[in-house]
Amino acid sequence: MGNEEESACQPTKIAFMGHREFEDGGSYRGAILVTDDWGKPLEFRCTAPVKPTSVQRTLYGSTLMPHILVELIAKPLMDALNEKPAAALVSEPLFLGLRHKVDLPVVWIRRQSIDIKVATGADRGDNNILMNCESGHFEPVIIEAHWEFPGDADACARILKELFGRWDIVEPFERLHKGLEYVHNEKVLAS
Repeated sequence: MGNEEESACQPTKIAFMGHREFEDGGSYRGAILVTDDWGKPLEFRCTAPVKPTSVQRTLYGSTLMPHILVELIAKPLMDALNEKPAAALVSEPLFLGLRHKVDLPVVWIRRQSIDIKVATGADRGDNNILMNCESGHFEPVIIEAHWEFPGDADACARILKELFGRWDIVEPFERLHKGLEYVHNEKVLAS
């Protein structure tokens, strides 16, 4: 079997990445959920709590959250994965800086109702796409790439097109956030 035939038989693995801020003094935890092409979980990992000090908050200023999300959460989680995803979908744009650290498409994905100003067709920006669910079962989503990697939006749209007809490709973020809350409340160690 040739490489193209082999990859066509392999299920598409998608990584979903997000974080939560917890009330216990401003700590953050991140998680990654890798699913198969039907949304079934294959791997879940989370970080230990990250709790910046007052001095760090002052010195980092507006660069603190991108540093926490990319350097202390996203990159270590990607490096720890056993499953190798075809793309990483992130829950917010600050994670897009991960694209500089990995060799796979990284996009921010959200329901269309979150961002009304996105244009479609020839009017759209080079780094975002409005994608409709062909089955009509799910609300349209916006796929947005890092401005330096505009091709990631098209690459992910191709990967997600078939999957989005079968299952809600934004829903795994809800599972990820609930999993993070459970892990944090139960004082489960990071994995």
